[in-house]
Amino acid sequence: MGKPGTIAVWIVGIVLVAIVAAMVWQHLRYQDARRNAVHDRQDVFHSSAALHGVLFLELAPDTDLFDAMGALRAATDALPGAQTVYAGKVAMNGLASSQMVKALGEDVAWDAVALVQFDERGGYERWRGDEAVRAAMRAFETTYTHGMKRSALANLGLVQGFLVSRVMQAVTFEPSVLPFEPAPQRPAAVATNEQRATMLEELELGREAVFVANLIKTGTPEEATADARYSGAMMAAMARGGHGPLHMGTAVTLEGDASFDRVAFVYYPGVQYFHDLTGSTFFRNIIGDKQLGDTQSTVTVPILHLL
Repeated sequence: MGKPGTIAVWIVGIVLVAIVAAMVWQHLRYQDARRNAVHDRQDVFHSSAALHGVLFLELAPDTDLFDAMGALRAATDALPGAQTVYAGKVAMNGLASSQMVKALGEDVAWDAVALVQFDERGGYERWRGDEAVRAAMRAFETTYTHGMKRSALANLGLVQGFLVSRVMQAVTFEPSVLPFEPAPQRPAAVATNEQRATMLEELELGREAVFVANLIKTGTPEEATADARYSGAMMAAMARGGHGPLHMGTAVTLEGDASFDRVAFVYYPGVQYFHDLTGSTFFRNIIGDKQLGDTQSTVTVPILHLL
């Protein structure tokens, strides 16, 4: 038998290798979902100077969504320092921001959402003034853009946080919320049953992924405490289900005066999954704690790979 010290070193080494292997597996698992389910082109690492623009888009009458989004993508990607990271067709307009409704004069029924990365703030200004981009944007009746400062390292760490949560669930034998148990039908705080049913019309495009774009403004301290309870329960469910935020960042006002604190793009594994989640007893039991100062929440299905 080996010396106790040698055995201890081997044990520590094996544990460290197992931890590193688990972290690599977790990263690759979420990266595969990003690339092949969400069709998100975000680079793992990017400059801290980068600025992301979140575009909410309403089509002009008699305009084809794919033609319009394809033209916008082509104009954007042709511009040095700009890249289309994500494009999605709206499957459900969830929660409407009171600030955006006030600024735009109405609750806009958005048709698409896009996420664009610029090398820096000046890149956004050049993109906004580019003639090809301006021509492509004329295909849309209403547009709104909000910015996001995204930390590459923080977003990498978020995925590993889900791994830690999942390990804790396993070692503490925490009961699973999956599969979701349907809740009795009653008015919902986020989406009506009719809205949720309409979302199923996008089952083909959203068979593997739903991506929810969120602009978030923190509420009062009491609301923030309640929202933390909701977020904790939802994050635990995400860790178990292998999904969650793929973009988290600080909100930056680019047009108008609407003010938000955070931006989050959250991945769920398909329209059917999201439909079942939002109609479950689990969700109905925690949604009352989702309390924010203001929020824009728009449910999309990926289309970038089709443009």
